[in-house]
Formats: sequence, structure tokens, C-alpha cells
Amino acid sequence: MAERLKDIFFTKSSINKFGDTLKRFYPGFDKTKFAGLVFNSNWESKELKEKMRHTSRCLFETLPKSYKEALDILIKVTPYIKGFEAMTLPDYVEVYGKDDWDLSLYALGYFTKYSSSEFAIRPFLAEDPERVMIYMSEWGGDKDEKVRRFASEGC
Repeated sequence: MAERLKDIFFTKSSINKFGDTLKRFYPGFDKTKFAGLVFNSNWESKELKEKMRHTSRCLFETLPKSYKEALDILIKVTPYIKGFEAMTLPDYVEVYGKDDWDLSLYALGYFTKYSSSEFAIRPFLAEDPERVMIYMSEWGGDKDEKVRRFASEGC
């Protein structure tokens, strides 16, 4: 039987590496608290997407409360976060970024170069499709093929 994705990603090793990377760019990051929050009592029962969302919520608890400050840190760590763990970054925007659309949509365009923001853009599209389509139109002409793909697949 093939190994389940939920057992391949979001492992103790990958979460520790994630925490190490955050600590490198944000010295005030409490890696121990982050790991303790992630690996709570019902962690093992979570499916892959639930692990992603839970990790996003744990980031919220351990990053600065200022959305802009937290996003600045996440943008810095983006090139170093791999696998499904990288999907946590656009998910963070989906969950916590609705009050700062310009900053959030910029971040989604950036994050998609390293993972995929196509799921995270959907709530923004549902709320104000005309506003998002301005960004999508711009992304459709981006030099990066991943950003162009995001523009088409995201909408």
C-alpha cells in the first residue's frame, strides 16, 4: 500500500525545519511553542488539508499579531519552505488576510512561485471577483509560468 500524503508531509522533522527557518528570519519566534501547538492531542487524526489549516492557525499564535509583520516574515521564509508545508503560507493569507486585500493578493502572487495559491485565492474571488480579476489579469502576463498558471487555474 502506498504511503499516505498526510504521513509524508507535516512530520516532526518538517515542522522542526519549518520552525528553524522561521527562527532564522524572525529571532523572536518561539519554535518550541509552535511545535507544541502543532502536535496537539488530535494531530494524528487530522487529514492533510486539516494539518495545513491547523499549522496556519499555529503560525498565527506564534508570529507577530500585526498581519503585515507576520506576512513580511512569511515572505522571507517562502523560498526555504518546501512540500505541502509551503501550502501553509497561502493558507495563512486565506484565513487572516481578508482585512488587507492589497497586501494579501500581492503575497498570494508571490507564494504561488514556490507552492500554489489557487485554493487560497478562492474566498477572495467569491467576495469580490472584479477586484481579484484586476490582479489575475496582471498575473496572466507575468514572466513566471507559475504565476501565469495561478492566474488561469485560480479563477
